[in-house]
Amino acid sequence: MLAGVVRGLLTASSVLAIAIIFTGRVGSFLNPLFLLVLLLNCAIFSGLGVLVGLRVQSLESVGLYNNFLIVPMSFLGGTFFDPASLPLGLKAIVYALPLTYTSLGLRAAAYLPEFPWYVLPILGLAAALLSVLGARQFARQQD
Repeated sequence: MLAGVVRGLLTASSVLAIAIIFTGRVGSFLNPLFLLVLLLNCAIFSGLGVLVGLRVQSLESVGLYNNFLIVPMSFLGGTFFDPASLPLGLKAIVYALPLTYTSLGLRAAAYLPEFPWYVLPILGLAAALLSVLGARQFARQQD
């Protein structure tokens, strides 16, 4: 799982470098809260990747997880809109996704004067839960 976190951080660092080049705002992206939320997000998706990698039976079924889990989460996770503006039923679904809290946390850490502190325990809990589930699945794995 640590390799997945490192890979995510390397990918994010290249995106951050491009963002810094085009915006000229080094301080907004490279503050401790931004980096902590980024690290927790990498841990969450690394844990999710371990679970998917250990459960799939074939390479084709990886696409199913991508199509039915990652892609919808990308569009519904508050990346392109403010989740607070949604109707109550859809809001419940959107706030169940970890990417929603990552989007809120990264935006707030980079641009907003006030940080939503509830984001950190939610992301930490999700990362810990996925790590434990991934470790359990790995321990039960048989060749």
